[in-house]
Amino acid sequence: TKMIKKGFARGKQRYLCLECKHKFTYDSHMITSFLKIDVDEFIEICIDTLTMVPIHKTAARLNRHKFLSMLEKYLESEKIQLSGTIECDETYVLESSKGSSLKHRKARHRGEPSRFRGISHEQICTVTTTDRNEHEIFLAVGQFRPTKDIIQDTFKNNITQRSIIYTDGTDCYNSLAECKNCKVVHLKGHQSYNQVEHLNVVNHIHSVIKNKLAQYRGVATKYINRYTALFVCMRRFMGMDINELYEKLAWMIRYPFAITTKALRNHNLFSFSLQE
Repeated sequence: TKMIKKGFARGKQRYLCLECKHKFTYDSHMITSFLKIDVDEFIEICIDTLTMVPIHKTAARLNRHKFLSMLEKYLESEKIQLSGTIECDETYVLESSKGSSLKHRKARHRGEPSRFRGISHEQICTVTTTDRNEHEIFLAVGQFRPTKDIIQDTFKNNITQRSIIYTDGTDCYNSLAECKNCKVVHLKGHQSYNQVEHLNVVNHIHSVIKNKLAQYRGVATKYINRYTALFVCMRRFMGMDINELYEKLAWMIRYPFAITTKALRNHNLFSFSLQE
């Protein structure tokens, strides 16, 4: 293939393919293609995001969300398969409109609870699933308690046939288990736990998720799945030093995913209904 130089795009050398007439740079179709900062600066923002360093500048925040969107897409493309012994459970966080004008309800000040008792429409359900091989999926699936159909549609491609699913007694996983020919074991309290049959891992994950969200002072609900993807990667990269983390991120940003700042605002947002 013959190529010639064809000017610059965003400070990067642009090339023209003489056969197909396609113009491109060295990072076309990558997350770095629309950046207005150096790749090293972007990786530094990624490392700060993974290590919970607060970011206040608008430009840094937008680049952080580019990284979060890439993580979400990257984890989707992995098509993680949970097998063997699988733990499934739900946790709930309050719906948040952080960063947006609040018109559908009265504001909650200083972390006060919801005005509605129990699991209401203001509670966002996040399902955490993990197996004993450290494969993990965290996803917000909707408001209220999840239904059998939602669980089956969301996780049917991630569960291996003839696995054992441990839950806390919720029957919404029964349809998924039947579809994948799996066995469901209901553990209705800590007294029914033993060395094999327990939900200790997902219970710990719930604590981690809520602690991280508290450090962020909450996150907007529309971005919740970007942050659950971040929490999955935080657990994966736990124990890496800065050099290992830098090498890992330098490899990950080559993943074919490019997005502009304008498209980022509405890209793959978590949808939920606003009720008074």
